[in-house]
Amino acid sequence: MLKITKFVWLLGLVIFQKTLLAQSHSDSAEPVSTSYPAFNYTLGVRLKSNDISSWSQAARIRPIVGLSYGKWRVGIGDGQSWQSVGQYGTEPTLSYQFIEKNNLTVGLSMRVHNTHTGESFDVFESGQKTLRSRVLVHQKINRRWNLELDWTQDLLHKGDSTAVNLGVSYVWPVFQKSELIINAGTAWGTADHWRNADQQWGPNFDMHKVKTGFEKVKAGVTFKQLMSKEWAWYASMGISQNAFELKKLQGSREITSGQIGILYFHKRS
Repeated sequence: MLKITKFVWLLGLVIFQKTLLAQSHSDSAEPVSTSYPAFNYTLGVRLKSNDISSWSQAARIRPIVGLSYGKWRVGIGDGQSWQSVGQYGTEPTLSYQFIEKNNLTVGLSMRVHNTHTGESFDVFESGQKTLRSRVLVHQKINRRWNLELDWTQDLLHKGDSTAVNLGVSYVWPVFQKSELIINAGTAWGTADHWRNADQQWGPNFDMHKVKTGFEKVKAGVTFKQLMSKEWAWYASMGISQNAFELKKLQGSREITSGQIGILYFHKRS
């Protein structure tokens, strides 16, 4: 009986060793899958003007460059948000997407801001510049409606101060793979922001009359067309107008901007 018991234990030990050896071989034979973030980019060109009323003087041809790696973005990244939501902004920002879901995105970015030209920074234009942080929250309500909150802060305290943009947009499918996006919103800013965002103040104007609050209303329309998986073109126009106290101080100044561009998307599958 003792010999049988020893034999059973010895047989069990051999089987156990063989099992471990086979398992180690199968583990080593399986390839180790390491997933790395894909590097994608967007390239394009656009014709833009910050003031259509003086198109011949204000129109500029500018390149469009977007890069994405994981949750990091430069400009519009790989253009995914542009294609799904309709965002066409091409500001040269470096951003990190904290949240990326189907109905919600939250990102933090840094950009060099030109206080001379206002909201639209262009590296080719002269003027005082500062470093601006930006938090962008985009909420997709349903297939057609979107909400957007944009908070910016002048990190170097060179006059841009603090501003908040609130907006809503409606996406209307027009043709196959094309959309018309209608947006409207308002802007809140500190008194310092409004004083430095507009260069039209008279030399004798009392700057202390400018107040903190909601002082701008905005509206715009964008048409975009996906020509293929890689190519798209768009055209947009926006109107910004003074409101409330700023309207009393400066009058109903209306600024119309526009741009048209073509884009190429490269995304690894």
